[in-house]
Amino acid sequence: MRGIYLAGGYPDAGTFKKCFNAVVKNGFDFIEIGIPFNDPTADGPVIARAIQTTLESGITPANVMEEILSQRGTTIKKYVMTYANIIYSYGMREFSERMAGCIDGVIIPDLPNRMAPLFYDSGFDIPIVPFATLESRESDIEVMNRSTSEIIYFIGVRGITGSKSDFTSPELLDKIRMIRENTYKKVIIGFGVKTADDARQALAIGDGYVVGTEAVLRQQDPAALDRYLQSLNHR
Repeated sequence: MRGIYLAGGYPDAGTFKKCFNAVVKNGFDFIEIGIPFNDPTADGPVIARAIQTTLESGITPANVMEEILSQRGTTIKKYVMTYANIIYSYGMREFSERMAGCIDGVIIPDLPNRMAPLFYDSGFDIPIVPFATLESRESDIEVMNRSTSEIIYFIGVRGITGSKSDFTSPELLDKIRMIRENTYKKVIIGFGVKTADDARQALAIGDGYVVGTEAVLRQQDPAALDRYLQSLNHR
């Protein structure tokens, strides 16, 4: 599975829609859409600046949710990346009822896997994507397997988005092998995929990848983003 992260509503609604369409046109399997939050702890400087610009322009989480809902008819899988407080403030049940049927899951970087049941117990009915890291153990995978998400988001670096992964690292290879042997879910590699070569390596060792920083860098220019997406597809 090949995916692209876009900052929702950045730099404006019209440009975001063109970028969304570029991802669809280039045949990617899923798109991850970031809902703006004023304390994006997992995001590197490029994505954090894009999110800050979006917030300063007056774009709200509700605006981005509406933009996602407007793409309901597209067949590409859609994931929302946001933070727990956004969903909590909106209302867990309300968020779920609003977005169910349009998105395939939510990625919540500040929500530990073991805390996901608290969301479900509050009426949240959208799959929460579990995270795996270089520190994950077999006992952690058991918790991840309880999620109804079809994917596990593997953070391939110790750091923030925009960091570089070493896809030949024995530690990384052993960890991905351990996770894949203990789950039926697809292991998607995030953080550190920048080039077509990175993408090929990620697909060779996992079940897919998602590109974030490099896509957001080009999000102000849909034509530049389109060229970049084409380069990732180059065999």
